Amino acid sequence: MHQYWRAIAPGRKEVTGCIGELVQALLSGGAANLVPLLARPLNAHRWVKLIALRVLQGENVEDEREGTCTRRTRTRSLSQSHLAKTNRIEQHDALLKASPGTDNNLKSFPCLPSEIHHAIFNNIDDVQDVLCLSLTSRYFWAVGLSHIEDHIVSSLAPWAGERIICVSYQSDPDDFPPGLLSPAEKEDLIELNHVQDLNAFSIKHTWKKIGGPSLSQRLQEWFKEYESHHRMSSADRTEIIMGLKPEILEFYPRNQPWVLRNLTTKEYVRGEAIALKDLFIHGPHIDVIGFSEVLLSRISWSSQPVEVGHGKDMAHGKWAGHRFEIIPLATLKRGSDSAEWVDVSDELLRELDVILTSQKGDDWRDTLSRRYQRVPAAVALGYS
Repeated sequence: MHQYWRAIAPGRKEVTGCIGELVQALLSGGAANLVPLLARPLNAHRWVKLIALRVLQGENVEDEREGTCTRRTRTRSLSQSHLAKTNRIEQHDALLKASPGTDNNLKSFPCLPSEIHHAIFNNIDDVQDVLCLSLTSRYFWAVGLSHIEDHIVSSLAPWAGERIICVSYQSDPDDFPPGLLSPAEKEDLIELNHVQDLNAFSIKHTWKKIGGPSLSQRLQEWFKEYESHHRMSSADRTEIIMGLKPEILEFYPRNQPWVLRNLTTKEYVRGEAIALKDLFIHGPHIDVIGFSEVLLSRISWSSQPVEVGHGKDMAHGKWAGHRFEIIPLATLKRGSDSAEWVDVSDELLRELDVILTSQKGDDWRDTLSRRYQRVPAAVALGYS
């Protein structure tokens, strides 16, 4: 009997679209959208920008890799646009220092020091309000942009650290491992399993389908609406649009290995161990067989078995309902508990080999590799 599956995060009351049948999803990359839900972004570029600014100001910069402190020349890695924003903030503070504030100035919001403006931005929870304040002047755009970017980064990897499980309409919540779902979550899952139209469904008006426009895209739409009522120069408009769509792939460097780690069992899988070829690896995204396929093979649970040979049943995954994240291997190794983590890459490889051999034969690696079609990383990760 055919079973069609979808992944859910009960704690967030969110669900993916239908990924089809399990084995077919493994062969076709049908679960690839799990990767952007779990891959934690690195905000290292912010550190690079701050270092560059300090160098431009002639300060000493410590080289962490060599343990030395050197004075470097002006870096070209910092964009002219970012320099212009930094200069606006510096000029604002310089003017305040040159003209000691009067009582009237102290009562004037625009005349407060930039550190106070940053503190105010930090206390605005609604990113649309952050954007509105940022658009009031070129100076406030310079201050607010970093806070807008923080909101965009925070919106990434929404399922990292959340319990996730892949279910079908044959999944019986009463058959799940003990303690996996609360009574309320069981009721919701029973209702979810009877939903046919995932594009318009709602469980008690609280569950939602994950996906849709990214925060960056929504911010751009909000700005276009604002712009329709507030004229501005072409240069200002371009600067704002570019600021609202940062290069997301910068947060997922491809020059270092990434791992999928199970936070529940303290096990991890290395990307380079499961990739069929090195050229298939693009940071957390791995073409053909990657982290999404590893997850799919272990987080599914249903009362109706999915037999794939050699006694393997994909419908009773040992990681069903566990918590995961995708991070650089270096981050895991730097952790204070790094010695407690167990590399299960070889174990997962053997399991995938059993499953895919049963479907495609002993040469499944070559068969799938020949069908490989390069997909731009931004598209594959769902950030374009």
